[in-house]
Amino acid sequence: MEPTCDIPPAWAWSAGQIVQHKWRKVLVLGAVDRGKSTYCRFLTRCCLEAGQRVAVVDTDVGQKDIGPPATLTLGYPEAAQSPTEVQPVAWYFIGATSQAGHLLPMTVGTRHLVDAARAACIIINTTGFVSGPGRVLKSYKIEAVQPDVIVALEHGRELRALLHAYRHYRLLRLPASAYAATKTPEQRRAARERAFGRYFATASTVELALRQVIFQRALLFTGRKLEHPHFLYAEHTGEGMLAVAAENRKDTAGVRVLPIGFERHLLCGVANRRNHGIGLALITHIDFARETIILRTPVPAAQIKVVQFGTLYVQENGRELGYNVPRGLFA
Repeated sequence: MEPTCDIPPAWAWSAGQIVQHKWRKVLVLGAVDRGKSTYCRFLTRCCLEAGQRVAVVDTDVGQKDIGPPATLTLGYPEAAQSPTEVQPVAWYFIGATSQAGHLLPMTVGTRHLVDAARAACIIINTTGFVSGPGRVLKSYKIEAVQPDVIVALEHGRELRALLHAYRHYRLLRLPASAYAATKTPEQRRAARERAFGRYFATASTVELALRQVIFQRALLFTGRKLEHPHFLYAEHTGEGMLAVAAENRKDTAGVRVLPIGFERHLLCGVANRRNHGIGLALITHIDFARETIILRTPVPAAQIKVVQFGTLYVQENGRELGYNVPRGLFA
């Protein structure tokens, strides 16, 4: 938790208002490096000291407090517990460390976790992107969550374009933290890679039969398997033919062709029979002949029913390999 001496008086006043009026859903907004996570930790402490149970919905897919990157997470912090010690009790897989191109799942996932939270105070932390597509995303989040209060951390009126359309909501505009450190893109990537590395440090190898798994978020494995002499694997989907190239690739008109080995190191979400997210996995290999998939994950095999394809490749040590997913996998 944050030392009280570093907390601006306006922050302390706002926390007092939230506790006193028992505003339940608190949406925290702000640009990059404005102290959003610091404020969420401070507000958490104030609510806990007032005897309230607190839920934190961490929707910052890049710089996570709770759980690994590329996810939205729900956790219940306890007194004197650092954010990284809070274990996620619910997950929503995004599959990327940026909101770009993922506005719909970011919005759906946030609403899903807020609905799942069982606490007197639900604090929703957000990414620092608040202009352009970021402004659009935050607008959708406001409408999806319907917060009891919006806390806006800003320099001057930098959030005016976003907040003007929601001025009829209860709004607390607060100064940004003077202690918020500016982080370079390289520092942010290094932090993500450390977080991925910590998560997969306890991973083991899991092999599952394809017929036992439900695949989501991609076109692959949605159709009827075909035998084709030019491809390692092929299927007829509701959107046309999809195939995985053999080593000697032969392009075929009208066929979505995935390169051999496209799946290696691809980040995936895993979910249980109720379609509730339970963690992350890295695909090691899909054996199309034996009809099995091999994953590296800390999640026990018996709990995995659903595999959700992401768009980011990650090594087990946490190193990010980029977003070179073949387009045909999804569309």
